Amino acid sequence: MAQAVAQAQSSTGKIKPLADHVINQIAAGEVVDRPVSVVRELVDNAIDSGADDVTITVEEGGRQRIRVSDNGCGMSADDAVMAFERHATSKIKVASDLNSIATFGFRGEALAAIASISKIRLRTRESNAPVGTELELAAGKIINVAPCSGSAGTEIEVAQLFYNTPARRAFLKLPPTELARIKTWVLHSSLANSTVRYRVVSEGNEIINLPKVSSLIERATRFVKGESSSFKHDIAGLKIEGVVGHPSLAQGDANGFVILVNGRLIKDKMIMRAVKEGFDSTLKGFEYPVGVISLEVPPDQIDVNVHPQKSEVRFRSTQGLFVAIREVVLRAVRNFRSPVSSALGGGSEPSELISRGSPQLVSMPFPSYQQPSLVLESGVAIRNEESAPEKFRYSELRYIGQLLECYLLCELRGQFVLVDMHAAHERYNFNVIREGFERRSVRSQVLLVPQSVNLDPERIEQLLEHQALLADYGIELERFGEESLLVRALPGMIEPSKVKVLLEDLSQADLLEGTLKNHANQIAARLACHASIRAGYQITREEVYALFDSLDNSEFSAACPHGRPVIVSFTKEQVESWFGRDK
Repeated sequence: MAQAVAQAQSSTGKIKPLADHVINQIAAGEVVDRPVSVVRELVDNAIDSGADDVTITVEEGGRQRIRVSDNGCGMSADDAVMAFERHATSKIKVASDLNSIATFGFRGEALAAIASISKIRLRTRESNAPVGTELELAAGKIINVAPCSGSAGTEIEVAQLFYNTPARRAFLKLPPTELARIKTWVLHSSLANSTVRYRVVSEGNEIINLPKVSSLIERATRFVKGESSSFKHDIAGLKIEGVVGHPSLAQGDANGFVILVNGRLIKDKMIMRAVKEGFDSTLKGFEYPVGVISLEVPPDQIDVNVHPQKSEVRFRSTQGLFVAIREVVLRAVRNFRSPVSSALGGGSEPSELISRGSPQLVSMPFPSYQQPSLVLESGVAIRNEESAPEKFRYSELRYIGQLLECYLLCELRGQFVLVDMHAAHERYNFNVIREGFERRSVRSQVLLVPQSVNLDPERIEQLLEHQALLADYGIELERFGEESLLVRALPGMIEPSKVKVLLEDLSQADLLEGTLKNHANQIAARLACHASIRAGYQITREEVYALFDSLDNSEFSAACPHGRPVIVSFTKEQVESWFGRDK
């Protein structure tokens, strides 16, 4: 066989093996597409070496120079030379090792690929070695090897990235853009390695300094600029922990949410979908939450060798994983009860860990609609009995008065507090409606005189397609001609005069997408909105405290079904600064 290959290589045929430097440059195109890719590979190697102090120095956003220094185990001279050979690694010895990879770098192609399109200087020393080793490479070729002095660990400098592949260099963005990508990756990566100190220096200025902390949650709470809720659970060998931001912090893309699997920074649509479902009805279809989730699973249960840049993994079994993530996030989201801080750009104190059992579903009556009074049933048993005591209670608020016919002015322990009365009532009603649906105990009011509602034929078909689901919510409809529906019953909390507006709203909802749960949440949110008091309603003091008491006994009372805050607080210092009393 070897003789046949040798003869083929010397033949004049069209097919020939590629030269090593070409192979390395092709690999570089897969592994390294911009400076942040180099940073990722070098930092991963530093963490694998046992380092707990890593410094990244960049010039011109990494286009001109990237230097990563660590205090890891270092390398011998032989290992330093071998590290730049293609597919040379200390982390894989036999094929079966691929089934249980527990390190960040393992493919053995990164350094060879990086070296092929840059100039490299490496200095490394093992802790028990009297001297270290210095290597210099250009375009993948070693041009110098010599002993050197220096601290234990490794320092590797990558200069003039893509200098010998100008077509690829032309695709790089301006230095500020490349630097921003490096900063984002470092911040996200640091979440997986809380016991490692990270520093980033750009053009001689330190721009990131993350000291060691005791846990992922401690580091993550500092990244969420606003109210947050943390969680930590161990479910049948699956460890899930992280922090989620208040729904009001949602963004238009997924860049504000970090996913870690066994410490590896990845992107995963299934996990992201489970997290979004955990936010229940509080996120719109185009919104994404802010936060971080970290999963620890046995290494033999995932395949990390599915992407050149190691940014994706494949789970050997997703059974139960989706549900576990969704439920853990859901419990964390329902823990939002305290007022949202009004401080611009301010973070929150680390939240307490949540350890709850399964939500307790209980049957509860629906209040009858009485216009114009605010209808509430105080003390209904919605909240989970296994939850930890909450520090904040609405009933402790001292009500002062109504502002702009919509906001309730209150005071609590030296803080000025505003409650959006519509959002608060809407949250309460949403919980009541959804609870009744889940228990199949929705009370409906049969109309003495059925109402005819004229709608566009397309909207009529939309509603009739979901006729059975609407009936579970107490809405009984039937066709009444080509352009009208006959309404025979409504939920008890909906005023009959609102039936046309309600049906128009429901007919515009995109109820055809998603799961039955999503359908149910959309209907519940719309019913809650139409059943709630609105701006202009003159609320009485008795109704205010009845509302507060009900919110105390209702889960997740800090945001309306659409994710907007229910309650916002201002510190005494903030109020005094408005009037210059802080000077």
